[in-house]
Amino acid sequence: MKATSTKKISPAKAEVKENTFPVVAIGASAGGLEAMMELLTYLPADTGMAFIYVQHLSPDNKSMLTEILSKKTKMIVQEIDDMGKILPNNVFVIPVNKGIEVTDGHIKLIPRSETSVAISIDILFSSLAEAQKERVIGVILSGSGSDGTVGMKAIKHEGGLTFAQNNTAKFTSMPHSAIATGMVDFTLSPKEIALELARLSKHPLIKTIGVKNGEEDFIDNNNPDLKNILNQLYKNTGVDFSAYKMNTIKRRIIRRMLLYKITQLRICNSAFAKKGRDRYSLSGFID
Repeated sequence: MKATSTKKISPAKAEVKENTFPVVAIGASAGGLEAMMELLTYLPADTGMAFIYVQHLSPDNKSMLTEILSKKTKMIVQEIDDMGKILPNNVFVIPVNKGIEVTDGHIKLIPRSETSVAISIDILFSSLAEAQKERVIGVILSGSGSDGTVGMKAIKHEGGLTFAQNNTAKFTSMPHSAIATGMVDFTLSPKEIALELARLSKHPLIKTIGVKNGEEDFIDNNNPDLKNILNQLYKNTGVDFSAYKMNTIKRRIIRRMLLYKITQLRICNSAFAKKGRDRYSLSGFID
């Protein structure tokens, strides 16, 4: 089923409040198309996430990515326009002869030079991290080289989540480069990545992403479980995190709750008290 005939949407009907949904940035190179097709096959069409896909392709050849990927999902698959808006439940594909930046929730195409081809994933990931902060989820699939590694660091620095394809990748150097930095949260097959994204989309904490005062609504500063966690951190590390910016601390705790599939802070507090620094470590809460 071709996107051009049945998957068009009206921009006027597609307006969504900006910055209130996760954006999944997916980068790939050699062998990545097969991985992306598998990912889409197992990914629900109603996650409420937006997906941006960039792959190293020769600018001399016509891209068939939109047509190919449209056959694997019920989501709208489209090449990115100059004034394209990032919308949930859509898959955006970068044109082969363009680079990309994201500013204020809008996609901006830039000229693709010979030198920028090798770092197109880094450019996308880094610009998304700057614009969307913790709302970004980065995914690196099969590919040669190290493109995406710098961008994954930027996403992690802003509190986003990161995935890399495991040894199911036909070409492993690109995902392995990211994994070697210690910045990858999940190392999975494309099918497993899709299932994990589906799980995350249903997590109650995802509802707070991008919503003003979302962290305060979910975790109150006077929450006794929060105070207990900070006390445990102080006992284990000697660092008093209550003196830090509390919104930052709460965002980091929420991030770890997502990773460990925890839905309530009291459960997080209980697990932290039992496991101590082994599982819910200092680095885990502030990385």
